[in-house]
Amino acid sequence: MAIYTVVVGNIGKVLETTQFKEMLETYGEYKRQSKENYGRAAGETVTVFQDDAVKWETQGTIDE
Repeated sequence: MAIYTVVVGNIGKVLETTQFKEMLETYGEYKRQSKENYGRAAGETVTVFQDDAVKWETQGTIDE
């Protein structure tokens, strides 16, 4: 069973789970916050790891 980890730039690890749906919901929410420049995730890069390997990454505006 895969382990998914969601990491947000200045926040750090926000989720570690084996549930794909939970990971997808969390990734989507932080990705939205980053793109809308809302909250602590504003402009931050959001990354999903699957078993310690990068699966998806949304580049934040702060890192451009």
